[in-house]
Amino acid sequence: MKSAVLTILVIILFIIALFIGNFALFAQPDDSGAKTTVNHLLKKENGTYMDVIHVTVRGGTEEEIGYELGKAGIDEFDSFLLPFADIKYGEEKEQYIKSYDDVLYERMLGIKKAYQLSEDDYSYDASFPIYISLYPSCSALYFPPSSTKDGHAIVGRNMEWDYTPDLDAFTGIEDGNFEDTIVSEMGTLVHVVEIYPDEGYASLVLGTMDLLNGIVDGINEKGLYVASLQDGDTYNDPLDDLAGSTSTGLNFMQVLRSILEHCATVDEAKKQLSETEVFMPYMGQHFLICDDSGDATIVEFDNETRDIIFIDYQDTPVPITNYAIHLRPDISLCQPENPDDPHDDYLRSAKLHNYISGHEGDFTTDDAWAALKQVEANADAGNKTVDRLLWRVVTDLTNRTMTVKYFLKDGPINNQTLKTRDLIMSEPFTFSLER
Repeated sequence: MKSAVLTILVIILFIIALFIGNFALFAQPDDSGAKTTVNHLLKKENGTYMDVIHVTVRGGTEEEIGYELGKAGIDEFDSFLLPFADIKYGEEKEQYIKSYDDVLYERMLGIKKAYQLSEDDYSYDASFPIYISLYPSCSALYFPPSSTKDGHAIVGRNMEWDYTPDLDAFTGIEDGNFEDTIVSEMGTLVHVVEIYPDEGYASLVLGTMDLLNGIVDGINEKGLYVASLQDGDTYNDPLDDLAGSTSTGLNFMQVLRSILEHCATVDEAKKQLSETEVFMPYMGQHFLICDDSGDATIVEFDNETRDIIFIDYQDTPVPITNYAIHLRPDISLCQPENPDDPHDDYLRSAKLHNYISGHEGDFTTDDAWAALKQVEANADAGNKTVDRLLWRVVTDLTNRTMTVKYFLKDGPINNQTLKTRDLIMSEPFTFSLER
């Protein structure tokens, strides 16, 4: 009897101890790890075109940040990993990333955890969890601090792409028709991502395709800005080079993310790029990279050697559209390929150059908005799919802020000759790096 009572007493004490231990465990504040918030800024409704989701990750190791981005991608964007054709490509790519970019490598380990893959699983590409595709087109304009009224460095950017007014809501890739899906669904789902790691540079980006790397416009806490724009004169690589399949290097978005994570100035970005081989899936790209000191460079690529070409600027306004400037440095010698198309690359470039040369006095953020308004994609060509401005953003590199207006839907035609429309845009959203 005494033995039974003693046994019951031990069990009761064990349960009490377990309860106290668990209570203490749950009562302790969680002071470690990354904390993620998700806000749906815009939703496709009442005939509007796109969903915009804002993801913020605060604190944490790089692996924890990767896990949080992976989970947010799965939960909010239906992100998925592309498979490698053979695990040898996956292992080779991961080893290259480990040697090239320690931040991306550690975040990949977190992505693998989010997708419940083991660390040594090389069958899927954890470096680029994709949700949908959009490639950066359009126009941009940099005003160095020496040229602005308030002494701030400013960048304006139009992001444009094909627009299908009667597009159905995105439901995923059906029947393996990957290429058709990404073309028809471009720009219908986009993100804003802020990352504040325990160590390293905080960053703020606008983009699409992949929360981990999908940068169209981005700035870090040091005031370094990066943007990618389509360059019709530059080589492009096959579809497989985007991620997975036989790819073993980094696509251009991954390279831009790496610059934001590791570089504080244009000079540092140029040095890193000089040590990098950049892959160009689908279409050629060139980059605008600038900082809050007045330094800027346009990064382009030789089609035969694939050598990087830097076109450097100091304290000079810089316009850029969608042709290789190193091949045609003098816009006055460039004849429009489509004179009747207001979105012709050379026409837009000439408008931006003329805006700069004809401007009196110092520039302001209002000038950035006004100049980009003149070159927005807008005209209807009579086709089911036409070009449209998807967002316009003005970035203050000095304040580390980005103010963006998103395309909602078409308004009425305002010019019957050009077939241009009043575009209905969202109210401006302003995002600010907090350190």
